[in-house]
Amino acid sequence: TVATLGCGTARATDFSIGAGGGASRGKVDCLAAFPCDRSDTNFKLFAGYQVTPEIDVRLSYFGGDSFKGADLSPLGTQFGGTFKVSGVGLTAGYLWRFAPAWSLHGQLGVASVRTRFDYADPFSGSASKTTTQPTAGLALGYDVTPAVRVGLDLDATRFKAHNTRGSLQTLGLFAQYAF
Repeated sequence: TVATLGCGTARATDFSIGAGGGASRGKVDCLAAFPCDRSDTNFKLFAGYQVTPEIDVRLSYFGGDSFKGADLSPLGTQFGGTFKVSGVGLTAGYLWRFAPAWSLHGQLGVASVRTRFDYADPFSGSASKTTTQPTAGLALGYDVTPAVRVGLDLDATRFKAHNTRGSLQTLGLFAQYAF
């Protein structure tokens, strides 16, 4: 069975591409001296390969997330600014079809997450950091046609800039085309 799965010919719907967007929330620290805003919008683009009818792998790019937050330096000085988060993720997923046109897709993987921190006045400059983080997602999908799927998805990962760490959750709509 394993040899058959690995050496079989490609089906018409083995590959897919998709896009999505929605709301995001970044958990960052806040201090009274600087503005704090943990909500923004995001987008993602993805391409996938269906290994079996239930199992797939995906490569995705996400970004557009921007949050305002603050922290303390090791010397106790307050600083604030804007976190800008983007990344590339590789996940493996499982698709469960629970009704004729409805499905639930779960995925786990890793992401290379880049965080750029732009300092607020009176400071100037920016700093960026790229880290490898776990990523997970869950999507409720509806098959409009055998090749087109739309739905609602929830994704989560983490980010880091300097010693400040935060979590990133996104909730949005997506469309996927299989070919």
